[in-house]
Amino acid sequence: MKRMLAGCVICAGLLLGGCASSEENLNPSRIEYQTLNADGDYGPMNSITDRETNARIDEMTKKVEWEDQPVPIERDPDVKATFVYTPDDAPERSLDFGIWYEEQMMGGINPKDSRGELTAEQVTRLQAIFDESE
Repeated sequence: MKRMLAGCVICAGLLLGGCASSEENLNPSRIEYQTLNADGDYGPMNSITDRETNARIDEMTKKVEWEDQPVPIERDPDVKATFVYTPDDAPERSLDFGIWYEEQMMGGINPKDSRGELTAEQVTRLQAIFDESE
């Protein structure tokens, strides 16, 4: 009985240790994005692969206070961005966001299940980074 209990504890520890990677502190390996043109169509897909830039963008998004409510904006976002994370010990994963500059809002694109408000400074910094990277 003690052996079986010890085996269960070891297995649970291995399972929890394997699931608890350092992904929370991981910056995106790249950010793929498209900006909305004046004609209402999205431009070509661009990528930001510079580690420092990705870390700055990721840090800004971590400061956003997120709500579990849908994005209340009917129009398309000014920028559609996909944050791609590539941890060493796990498969690649991605998070899709929409950024609405005028409304100072950032939210999930599909599904539109969460949103966060941006400060005017965050909007200005994000817009400058995306414009500069094109």
